[in-house]
Amino acid sequence: MFKLDSPLMNFLNKVADIMILNFMFLVFCIPVFTVGAAFSAAYYMGFKMVKNEETYIVKGFWKAFKENFKQGTAIWLILLVILALLTADYRIIAYSGIEFARWIRIAVVTVTMVVLMGVVFMFPLQARFVNPVRNTIKNAFLMALSHLPTAFLLVAIYAVPVIVLYFIPQSLPILILLTFGLIIYAKSFLLLRVFKKYEEALVDNRQETSGEPDESEADSGIFAESDRIEREGKMVKVFRNGKFVEVPENSLNRDSK
Repeated sequence: MFKLDSPLMNFLNKVADIMILNFMFLVFCIPVFTVGAAFSAAYYMGFKMVKNEETYIVKGFWKAFKENFKQGTAIWLILLVILALLTADYRIIAYSGIEFARWIRIAVVTVTMVVLMGVVFMFPLQARFVNPVRNTIKNAFLMALSHLPTAFLLVAIYAVPVIVLYFIPQSLPILILLTFGLIIYAKSFLLLRVFKKYEEALVDNRQETSGEPDESEADSGIFAESDRIEREGKMVKVFRNGKFVEVPENSLNRDSK
C-alpha cells in the first residue's frame, strides 16, 4: 500500500502537487497586477500534471511566470478595465433609482457571461501559445463560442467551492489549501480534451508543409483554432520549446530541404 508507485502514494503525491500549485498561485497573486501571469503559470503546470509529465512545481511555475509575465499582465489589466465597466453598470442599475428596461438588464447579463466564457480560455491559451495579446484575446472568445457547453462548465467550476463552503463551513481550511490548484487541475483536463483535435490538426498541417514529422511537435500540447482562424499571409504555427509559435512558411520549407 505504501510503495512509492502504489495507487495510494500516487494519489497523495498528486494532492501534494495540487497544494503546492495552489500555494504558488496565491502567493504570486498577492501583488494583484500579477494575477494574469500567475494564472498563465498555473495552467502551464496544470497541463503538465494532467499529462503526467515529470514536474517540479516550484521551478516550473517560476519559469512559466517569468516567460508569461509581460503578456499575462497585459491581458489581466485589460480584463480589469472590462470588469470595472461591468461592475459600474451593475451598480448603476441597482442603485441609481432609474427603472431600466428589461432588455438592458438582459443585455448586461449576457455581455457578462460572454466575457466570463472568453476569460476561462485566455490564460490557458497564453500559457501555451506565443501570440500577440490581441490574438490571444480574440482566439479565446472564438474558442468559447465554438465550445459553448464546455465554456459554461469551465465557468461553473468556480461555483463549486462556494457551494461546498455554504453547506459545509468546516471545509474552509481544506478549501484554502486546495481550491485554486484543484480548479486549475480540473479545468486542464477539460481543456486538453477539447483541444485534442486541434493538436492533431496542427501536426497534420505541419507534416503536409514540411513533408516529414517533427519530433518536437509530438508533444500533446494545446492547439486552439489559431492555425485556422489566424494564419495571415504565409505565417504558420509550429511547436517549439514548449509553446506554439508563428514562423514564416518559407522558413519551414528551407528546414525541410
